[in-house]
Amino acid sequence: MAYKDKNVTYIKLPNRMGWMVTFSDLTTLLLTFFVMIIAMSSMDSKVLKDSFGFFSAVSGPLEFPREHEVKVAEPVVKTPPNIMSLNVESLKRSLIISLKKQNIVNIPGRGIDMGDVKETKRGFAIAVPDGVVFDKGSKELKKDAEPMLKGIVDAVRGIDVTIAIEGHTDNLGNEQLNWRLSLSRAISIADFFVYNQGLSPERICVAGYGSKRPVATNETQGGRDRNRRVEIILLKDRL
Repeated sequence: MAYKDKNVTYIKLPNRMGWMVTFSDLTTLLLTFFVMIIAMSSMDSKVLKDSFGFFSAVSGPLEFPREHEVKVAEPVVKTPPNIMSLNVESLKRSLIISLKKQNIVNIPGRGIDMGDVKETKRGFAIAVPDGVVFDKGSKELKKDAEPMLKGIVDAVRGIDVTIAIEGHTDNLGNEQLNWRLSLSRAISIADFFVYNQGLSPERICVAGYGSKRPVATNETQGGRDRNRRVEIILLKDRL
């Protein structure tokens, strides 16, 4: 045992590291406070009210009066429209409005309404008759077809979905040449969408089917006119 002089007053100095306890408590409280702020900003307001309602029932100080109702922050990044929320009528209206802005109501001499949209198992299809966009046997776009194609782009630009551009022909002529022509025409429209209208190439795929997928009989002139087309399809399985 250490010897203590009775004539000397011994003073016990305080622990110099004691401040760390208070500092640690303060840091923990601040961290908890910020975690609560982040959690409250992302929680559903109803869930948040229900959660605090439990504490209010127990201790009484927490209330949610109507004038101080919790507001959920607006998302910074807006979710693009989902194709599954679309229907034929809404897409048709959007297409008609876009075409009217380009001063196009119908296709001259063909009696085909460009606002006509059909829904298939694969998605929503907009048919473009070949005679409106291409000269006979040509894969080059007509100059006066550009406003119509611009109208279609404007109608589908804001829909975050893959767009299939598919060419079709009737059954007249050589099948191999028909297939090449149908594919070349689909590529021409895809090029216009990307290089002229600024659509992302990642959103577009092309295909040519020749006469393999008719929508009408090839035994009549009217049926062959309908079969010679390019279809622009908003694909359901490529969200």
